[in-house]
Amino acid sequence: MTTKYFNIKQGMTTGNLLVSESNVTLGNVGNFHISGGNSGYLLRTDGAANLTWVDPATTQSVAPMPLTVDTGNTLTITANYQGLYGTPITVDGTLVIDGVMVDVSGQGAPGSNSQISFNDQGNPAGNNGFTFNKTSGNINVPGSVNVGSFLQLATYSKNELKALVGVLGQVAVLNDSNPVGMLAFWDATNNRWAYVYDNSAV
Repeated sequence: MTTKYFNIKQGMTTGNLLVSESNVTLGNVGNFHISGGNSGYLLRTDGAANLTWVDPATTQSVAPMPLTVDTGNTLTITANYQGLYGTPITVDGTLVIDGVMVDVSGQGAPGSNSQISFNDQGNPAGNNGFTFNKTSGNINVPGSVNVGSFLQLATYSKNELKALVGVLGQVAVLNDSNPVGMLAFWDATNNRWAYVYDNSAV
């Protein structure tokens, strides 16, 4: 059977068109048109020869590994850019996070606002009362604190400590006592700092 070639200049309307050749040349991309979709959309296959238009903003691209940002270059991690960073990210240039770099729960940070996250049998979790105040720097622990080594307290001079109004339960270390390192506590009865050993005023 002789192969026939068609040169269509004015357009052709047809039903199902089967092209069985292994290589098909369609010419300049500007001459090839597929209806449907919106501006900026991409064609996606389902692996079964079916094509659909998709919004690229709803797709996720896998991050190339390893990742290197050279000096003078900038890499922006967008909101739809995902990958398992099993190898180090080398940053000699600028790294801009435009989304979430790490999401361990799939639903944002675990727990309530200011709660400290911890590993709860492999799951991220928070605990009522176990909190951190980013303004004051204070950590609240609802239970006991078990220290496996030394517990180091803040040190103050006598004048520094007397200028502070404490609260019941606070303990501090004096760096100008004799001997240096004596403990003082907030005496809530007399509203003053007092030495632990004899309850005398600092």
